[in-house]
Amino acid sequence: SSAENLYSEASCSICLGYFQDPVSIHCGHNFCRVCITRCWEGLEAYFSCPQCRQTASQKSFRPSRELANIAEIARQLSLQAGGGAERWENLCRQHEEALKLFCKEDQQPICVVCDRSRAHRFHAVVPIEEAA
Repeated sequence: SSAENLYSEASCSICLGYFQDPVSIHCGHNFCRVCITRCWEGLEAYFSCPQCRQTASQKSFRPSRELANIAEIARQLSLQAGGGAERWENLCRQHEEALKLFCKEDQQPICVVCDRSRAHRFHAVVPIEEAA
């Protein structure tokens, strides 16, 4: 649907949330300024794109004002839709299942498929309502 497309275009592949202060890097991919800064922390050379792995010899990113506006519109729309696009935000990116559980170990919401997966098998998991 168009809401899903808007959500994926307006969201950061690192934090999976809507862009906050988006910047465009050497290969043209976009990330929240904080996300890419954290990603490149402590690196001296070879800054690679988390999405396409293309490397650059120095840190370079420029603010993407257009994208910041799009992300803001998407955020507003998902609030107005009262769950239309927001439902998408509450879906697991890997399994497209509702994030109904909260993994205490990793301090993050997960879906039932994640819960059964090896990654969270021995973790303490509670229903998301309890975690909130």
